[in-house]
Amino acid sequence: MRSLKMRSRWRIAAGILLLLSLVWCVRIMTCSAAAGWLMHAEHYGAAFQAYGIIVLAAAGVLTLAAVLCFLRIDRSAAVLAVTGWLPTLIVMFIVCSRAEKAGWSGQTAVSFGRTAVQVWREALIWDFVPAALILLLSLTRYCSQDNRARRAAEKAKKEADAPSVFD
Repeated sequence: MRSLKMRSRWRIAAGILLLLSLVWCVRIMTCSAAAGWLMHAEHYGAAFQAYGIIVLAAAGVLTLAAVLCFLRIDRSAAVLAVTGWLPTLIVMFIVCSRAEKAGWSGQTAVSFGRTAVQVWREALIWDFVPAALILLLSLTRYCSQDNRARRAAEKAKKEADAPSVFD
């Protein structure tokens, strides 16, 4: 069994990595792609406006999951991490398939020479990093021996016979 000092070191490093990946992958990359869809919805179509709203909501859910992870509300954080990541993944597959069928390419100097599929995939695919870190941090803390013993003691206390009213 690892020492408490070693466990806290890797948890601190994972927490810092979670914050950095949340800012870069979710808040900058994913929200930028969704904002682009929302700003250019008249060119892409109404479906892309809905996709942008879905992805922004999923980014908000991932952010909430990270906050809950840091607040040690582990089960909710794990569920929200998956709930925030799956819509982004599904929307990425839908959007990339539509862009690939249409043959869309980048229009700016930054994206010139790259297709829209490449740009959007690079923006959205990295959301799995903060989701995986949230799952790792939440589930390792939730399944730790200390927390299992505490939950077992609380359950035993609740299941203990109540004192008699007649005594």
